[in-house]
Amino acid sequence: MNGLLWGLLGGGVSGLATTLGAIPILLRNKKISSFLKNINMDFVTGVMLSAAAFALIWPAYEKVVNREDKNVELILVSLALFSGVLFISTVGKLIEHLNRHNSNMKKNKKAMMFVIAMMVHNFPEGLASGAAMTIPETAQGFSLLTAIAVQNVPEGLTTALSFVTLGLNPLVAFIGAMGTGLVELMGGIIGGYLSHRIDGVLPLLMAFAGGAMVSVTVVEIIERLKVESYRFFVGPSFLSGILIMILFNNL
Repeated sequence: MNGLLWGLLGGGVSGLATTLGAIPILLRNKKISSFLKNINMDFVTGVMLSAAAFALIWPAYEKVVNREDKNVELILVSLALFSGVLFISTVGKLIEHLNRHNSNMKKNKKAMMFVIAMMVHNFPEGLASGAAMTIPETAQGFSLLTAIAVQNVPEGLTTALSFVTLGLNPLVAFIGAMGTGLVELMGGIIGGYLSHRIDGVLPLLMAFAGGAMVSVTVVEIIERLKVESYRFFVGPSFLSGILIMILFNNL
């Protein structure tokens, strides 16, 4: 199977998970949607942090550490990692700048910023999904894809709820959340193609996606710490999210 098809598969699975997560919004039951959102986000944060560290960043460095020109490769991977963090940070600052100069966005600032942030960070997630399917070690690729899909389910619901906050009806909110999943599909196709066609690009794609995921996750953790202090780090949902990804990566 060529890179485009692997990328289509990886991006399609992760994008479909986002769509599935948004389905409860169509039930028109706020209690159900709110319940699903609240019980999943701590777990999702743990999954994202663990997936970024153990399924993206660490493997990216592992793939280049034994090469003859490893010093150059390690620098490139580190630059890709930093680029992923910078990518999310730059877009976040751009969104804040638009909020300050657009009165229409200020009304639902948090919801709008979340939706845009999800669309932005879904792209490197899609890159990772597509690139993961080209990893020679099939189990490692499926492990990463599973992690991304698992954390996309509650993200899909949360994105749909954010669209509702912006004043859209549930059906349009569902379609909007599905649209953020399409961003992952596009990222997956690009990631699969580049990984298959360009020798040595896989570690760079993985590091970039890992940096982006860490950046988004750290923002979420900071928000949690404002409410729960350091108790968040020993919460059962957060720890379960981390441990399940460690388990996936060692199967």
